[in-house]
Amino acid sequence: MYALLRAIAGIALRWYYRDIQVDGLERIPRRRPLLLVVNHPNALVDALLVGWIVPRRVLVTAKSTLFANPAAGTLLRWLGVVPLYRASDVAKDGERLDPRRNRDTFQAVHDALRRKGTVLIFPEGKTHDEPSLAPLKTGAARMALHARAGGDASDLAIVPIGLTFERKDAPRSRVLIKIGEPIFMDGWRSPEDVGPAEALTAEIDARLRAVTLNYPTIDDAARAVRLASMIAALFEDVAPIGAVGRGLGVETAIARRIDELAARLPLADGALRAQADQLVRRLDAVQRVAAKHGVLLEDVGISLDDRRAARFVLREGWLLLIGGPVALWGRVNHWLPFRAARLVAMRSVDSAADPAMRTLVAGTAFVLLTYLAQTAVVAMIWGPLVGLGYLVSLPVAADINFLLSDRLRRAMRRARAFRRFRRDPALQQRLTAELDALRREVLAFDRTLGDREIAAAV
Repeated sequence: MYALLRAIAGIALRWYYRDIQVDGLERIPRRRPLLLVVNHPNALVDALLVGWIVPRRVLVTAKSTLFANPAAGTLLRWLGVVPLYRASDVAKDGERLDPRRNRDTFQAVHDALRRKGTVLIFPEGKTHDEPSLAPLKTGAARMALHARAGGDASDLAIVPIGLTFERKDAPRSRVLIKIGEPIFMDGWRSPEDVGPAEALTAEIDARLRAVTLNYPTIDDAARAVRLASMIAALFEDVAPIGAVGRGLGVETAIARRIDELAARLPLADGALRAQADQLVRRLDAVQRVAAKHGVLLEDVGISLDDRRAARFVLREGWLLLIGGPVALWGRVNHWLPFRAARLVAMRSVDSAADPAMRTLVAGTAFVLLTYLAQTAVVAMIWGPLVGLGYLVSLPVAADINFLLSDRLRRAMRRARAFRRFRRDPALQQRLTAELDALRREVLAFDRTLGDREIAAAV
């Protein structure tokens, strides 16, 4: 059942997000008990992503309020999810909290780790829309210390996993899953002047911050991400149409480097600070010029050679001719359940995490119901074997629809840039010269203020 649900979750995630990049999967030990500590920006989606990419069965801890509904509670327990009782959820006015409220949960976690299992916990204790980690609770640290003290969960490792979403509420956007360096509990020791739970929580916080982006405000985050995207475009070669595009990891690495340089900038001289301001203004200006003409910076370097253009048209036309009917079949079969899921998702949205979570849950339910209904009809008319073949064809057609639709959008974007530059070759020359100059200036600025080249992140 777990394998089936994991496979369904993987399909749903691939359909919702255009690109899911996993960085550092080799850092997850294969034969140790593991405690996965993950930031929590996107509600249920976070658990689905981790469960999908980790090649081991994962025991998930979840806030106890999710178990309030009897049906949901039964389903969650059936899937092996265990409740965590937070003080904010169970405290009542004037009532003293029962220190044993999470005893059964700690025991379930300990039993899983003793069997060299894998446990997922969100140490922030809540999902949120803030652009930075929330203060961590001590629950993850106490679980790890409890398991080590028991003596039967040897070789325990705490693995930090950072989730970064391009736009967590937007379909066909990008996700980065970055796995950090594990904490091996056998060799970890607490400083003498700090309590073990507090010290280990601080260590987990540091490891999680190393694999996530953290900003004081949403505006700061938006500016940094936009600047990182523009700089990434400066150093990106013209990608083949068949490529998904650059992963979010490139922009995240550059955003982290920008953050490092920004921290050093106040200590620099006035001329260097003025240079930084001027550089940002020039990047904004060239971005506006390209956008005004309907061109992306990453397409400025496209070739205007007639023969390459002819091959482009023939190749994309042939793919559309062959794959178009299958893609259309996939779109028609899935339009109604996808549309219904999106309508459900966008009703009374209280958090940016709501649309993706609701779309995935409702979409999965609607798609499965649609599949069952269509397959039943086909099986009654043409027999069970044909019905089974029809059932298998449905998700394949949906995959082809998403892949071909994404490729078609990239091809149309590239074709618009080609036509624009053919009508105005001087525009391409001006943009190319400005991008070359900006590239040199970015590298020079990074060498002056930093200790390595930003190009290493690209």
